[in-house]
Amino acid sequence: MNDSHLNQPGLEYSAPLPWQIPLWQQLSELFESKQLAHAYLFHGDSAMGKSQFVSALAHFLLCQNKSSTSACGTCANCKQGGANYHPDILQIAPEEGSKDIKIDQIRAMSEFAIRTSHTGAAKIIIIHNAEHLNANAANALLKTLEEPTPNTYLFLISDLPGRLVATIRSRCQKLNFPTPSREQASEWLQSILGSSAGIDALLNASGNNPVRALALADGDQLQTKQQFLASLCELALGKVSIQFVLGLSAKIGELDVLGYLASTSSILVKCLLSNEETGKEPREVEQPTLALYAVLASSHDKVNSTAKRLLRFNSEVEQARRQLAASTNPNPQLIMESLLWHWSKIAQSK
Repeated sequence: MNDSHLNQPGLEYSAPLPWQIPLWQQLSELFESKQLAHAYLFHGDSAMGKSQFVSALAHFLLCQNKSSTSACGTCANCKQGGANYHPDILQIAPEEGSKDIKIDQIRAMSEFAIRTSHTGAAKIIIIHNAEHLNANAANALLKTLEEPTPNTYLFLISDLPGRLVATIRSRCQKLNFPTPSREQASEWLQSILGSSAGIDALLNASGNNPVRALALADGDQLQTKQQFLASLCELALGKVSIQFVLGLSAKIGELDVLGYLASTSSILVKCLLSNEETGKEPREVEQPTLALYAVLASSHDKVNSTAKRLLRFNSEVEQARRQLAASTNPNPQLIMESLLWHWSKIAQSK
């Protein structure tokens, strides 16, 4: 689940989120003092609200009567368009049916950059999922980065900045998107969902990503995760092939799947070790994870041996996440195939 370039239905929140306010204020102050760089690369964990933050920031920067953290909504600039539109904001993302951002989109961006502002304020270009720029589009973008037009700002957003060509990365100020503490994430979710919504379980299931946790609470993402974990259980029991789970991973998205694997393997290690100490089955664990626990706990190996293999697997998952974010252009399918093979061996060990 990559950051969408528009707010998703059901996700009722607005940027900036509490842990994002320091970054918001930093950029606002740079803009007010006319020291804002002409190009920024926002990067960080998937589904952490980068697109919503940057889109809200763009409208905020153009507002003529802004508060410290929000546009007024009533000035001439704010009334120029709706929440996801403004004539001086251009948003670019892979077109429907395509995985790439193409050269024609960047050519249109170049024309936008040299036009006069509709409102007499700045012009802002936002490129979502910037790692999907194809080679021709990336080369065309370089010209704009090398020869910026006055009062025009370019914001690139990427979950995998290492896939961008080095020349683009070097011409942008890099901003690693902030992530919340467990306490911040929990407090924010409680303010939206209430204290009885199973906040801890949602955060465990989302790898402490509160935006993803909110999507899980909305239903569809939780169902997707449960479907994937069920396929992991069937793989462990030899009921489905690695290729079947690999196909499901490709449909969901490798970054999301790696997040599922990281959080689930961590929970399973805790469950196994806790069970050995107390002799009790784990509680407050979602059903698909409990089914995986049952498979692992039934292994003929000692619990400690299984837990150690899971810890090594968790380390491999984290390494895979770093590889996908690196500049070596890794093959996601081969990475996932290797991880799933290792997973199958953990549960089948006798």
